[in-house]
Amino acid sequence: MTTIFLNNKEIKVAKSNPTRKKPTENMGLVLFDEVGGICPKCTKPLMKKNKGQMTKLFEVAHIYPNSPRPHEFDLLKGQERLSEDVDDECNLIALCRDCHKIFDNPRTIEGYREMILIKKELQRLSNLQKSWFDNNIDVEINKVIASLASFSGEALEELSLEALTVDSKSDETLNGLVKLKIKNNVIYFYSDIKSKFSELDKSEPYTSDTIYSQVKTYYLKLKKQNLDQTQIFSALTDWIKNSTDCKNTEVSEIIVSFFVQNCEVYS
Repeated sequence: MTTIFLNNKEIKVAKSNPTRKKPTENMGLVLFDEVGGICPKCTKPLMKKNKGQMTKLFEVAHIYPNSPRPHEFDLLKGQERLSEDVDDECNLIALCRDCHKIFDNPRTIEGYREMILIKKELQRLSNLQKSWFDNNIDVEINKVIASLASFSGEALEELSLEALTVDSKSDETLNGLVKLKIKNNVIYFYSDIKSKFSELDKSEPYTSDTIYSQVKTYYLKLKKQNLDQTQIFSALTDWIKNSTDCKNTEVSEIIVSFFVQNCEVYS
């Protein structure tokens, strides 16, 4: 730390680093992957193919400045920091050159707080993706998924409105449109999916209970992370889609809706 004076006030600031640590190529790739290849601020692509070669269009930005100027130190005093190490991955984010320049010059409280929120959401999504590997689901569920994927639109046995349990399980954090989607999925597909699970049990007993338990366990892990009900629905949809043979988001949402009605989710 070094001491400077600003408006006749003595202020301790981090010493500037003349040999600023340049992010490694691997770190750049990690951060590029974290944002999905697009700028999290403006959605501009961060890579461009030029004459058969990929050209990098992004820069690695420090959320909390690498070497804060006196006014920046004063500005950000008391603000949330994602790491005390300014070169830690938690304090770095991939941005297009324009957004990086706007973020840095001039640095503002609003811009800093917004970048903190963006980074935290990216971290949340990244942690969810990493959790897919550790939370498997029985391959037999692919037979149920296959039957839905081949659905041709013929009439199905509808569940009565009186049997719906979605309203009693949902809270104010479940988006209204998502709730409506769950209800419709349950009305039209619950009975058919329940029947498919019964068929699985006839050929291999306790298959459905095993799958129900796996879904319940992953749901509880999500709930433990303090995700709200809308986030949980989205996370379960992504998990089903990426951990099974399901290639269709709508089919994955139908499966998750089944588990809401069946008491594995939101219970």
